[in-house]
Amino acid sequence: MRVLLIDDHRLFRSALQELLESQGISTATGSGRDDIVALTAEFQPDLVLLDLRMPGQDGLTVLQQLRANNPQLPVVMLTGSEEERDLFDCLRAGAQGYLLKDSDPDYLVSALHEVTQGRIAIAPQLTDTLARALGQPPGAHDPQRPPDPFAVLTPRERDILEHLATGESNKVIARQLGISDGTVKLHVKSVLRKLGVRSRVEAAIKAVDLGLPRRRLGSD
Repeated sequence: MRVLLIDDHRLFRSALQELLESQGISTATGSGRDDIVALTAEFQPDLVLLDLRMPGQDGLTVLQQLRANNPQLPVVMLTGSEEERDLFDCLRAGAQGYLLKDSDPDYLVSALHEVTQGRIAIAPQLTDTLARALGQPPGAHDPQRPPDPFAVLTPRERDILEHLATGESNKVIARQLGISDGTVKLHVKSVLRKLGVRSRVEAAIKAVDLGLPRRRLGSD
């Protein structure tokens, strides 16, 4: 694995680089004052590990630039912020992960491998925050939403999205709807494609932000 590490604190950057390379991970580094897009093009990483708050460049702005220039490149935020707003802003902007700087080293390395396999990595301390936010009333994060942003979905796909927004697994969804796991997987892929998102978490956030009418959520 090749990881580009972007952080403005030199000592932290050096220590993290040493940790990653001890695990067989090739690294390159940069600070908030560097041209991150150029560094990415030069190093060709499998993943970018990006600080959220840096002098010179805001991490969220850098994330947006990276997504615009290379939408397939996973970007994981590494930060000290446990604020719900920061978590959601980064996930909305396309971050594939949100990890904390006080993470256990073994967990951090494992999470990076998970991300390169296409999964989302969220710091364990923040999973409850994410779950609470996804359980808020429709449109709680964005009252200025279009009339029906989910009109592109079939009725079955809307059902699937409702269940995704509660964090249910494919097996649970299949059991609830009386269909096979394979059918659920196909529907999930279609939902992600139609909504223009890359993961179940992003789909769930979009459902909350844009106000998916929920017939079952919170009714059990």
